[in-house]
Amino acid sequence: MAANFWESSQFQRFLLTRYELAEIEKMHLMQLSQQELVYLKIYVANLIAHIGKRMNIRQEIVATATVYFKRFYINNTFYDIDPYLMAATCIYLACKVEECPHNIKQILNESKVAFNEISAEIRFPYDIADIAECESYLLEEMKFYLVVYHPYQVLLDINEQVNLPKTSLQAAWSIINDSYRTDMLFVYPPHVIAIAALFLSRAIDQGDQSDLEAQQWYADLNVEITDVLQVVNELLVIYQVWNSYMEDKMPDLLSRYIADIAASC
Repeated sequence: MAANFWESSQFQRFLLTRYELAEIEKMHLMQLSQQELVYLKIYVANLIAHIGKRMNIRQEIVATATVYFKRFYINNTFYDIDPYLMAATCIYLACKVEECPHNIKQILNESKVAFNEISAEIRFPYDIADIAECESYLLEEMKFYLVVYHPYQVLLDINEQVNLPKTSLQAAWSIINDSYRTDMLFVYPPHVIAIAALFLSRAIDQGDQSDLEAQQWYADLNVEITDVLQVVNELLVIYQVWNSYMEDKMPDLLSRYIADIAASC
């Protein structure tokens, strides 16, 4: 395991430029509007989170599974492998990597229940062998680079230094959860996202620090403030789009999207 983020495969292989990310999105925008693409990013993250909630696993495991899902579909489409199968597989692999393994049969059963709770329209006709086979495709696509650095630990490290108000810490943690509905982890290091989440949380709860103290604290972090503000802006955009998001419409949108990909092949 890499000693830190800057030596990790996440930095060396999976951190993309904005141009590279835009080129990847072009593939999806052939069949989807920009807003629909954002909707689907929210939806697939919610699918994985719902499985995780049913299984009562740590948020970091859910986050790792979400990153695996996104990494796989950098070079693949939802037509190549059913995203519902991939979502269950990513949870299965993330549990093992994060040293919280769960029986594959439990993953299968909980995924079926979770998807049915979201919508009766979701088809999940898979068995244990399908998840095992899908895992091999996932591992191969990621070249077996499985370590993921998350903003959560950075936030906890900051909290140890400055003893954040509980409301600010909780708000920042929730904002980091929401960041996985975007692709920002492909563009920004985890510490930038953590600081942006804290920055945004302070807009919700000013805590005990004065504005002057806060400005000095951010200056002492030695982080590019323009990157932090860009992440804040992207989070605000996703919240704005989220206001019109309707989860019950997503299974149909996803099915239509996969059918459109198939028709274009």
